[in-house]
Amino acid sequence: MTFSAILDLSLIVLLLVGGAGGFTIIRRLNRLMAAQDELKSALAEFDSAAGRADTALKRLEANGVSKGADLQAAAQRAEALVNELSVMTSAGERIADRIESAVRDVRTLGAAGAVRKPKRAA
Repeated sequence: MTFSAILDLSLIVLLLVGGAGGFTIIRRLNRLMAAQDELKSALAEFDSAAGRADTALKRLEANGVSKGADLQAAAQRAEALVNELSVMTSAGERIADRIESAVRDVRTLGAAGAVRKPKRAA
């Protein structure tokens, strides 16, 4: 074989190896582009979900603030009712003590009157 034939064969082999390498690179690039498209769609879904979550959190916060204000108002009304009931209970206890004292006095007077009262003969 002559030098030019060896050189031609070497060039053919190198071209074949280069073509095979190029084919492999093209296949890998195609897979990478497909993965990139999947990643784009996943990121779009994630962005949409993050937006919905943000909206839901804002709505929850607004509801929480509203309910907190409602609960605060209810607690204040309850506290006012407790104070009012406490005053009523104290007044009721004082009235009950006065009634008990009056009943005791009536019983004492009734017992004293029965002792002084002469018995009638039948």
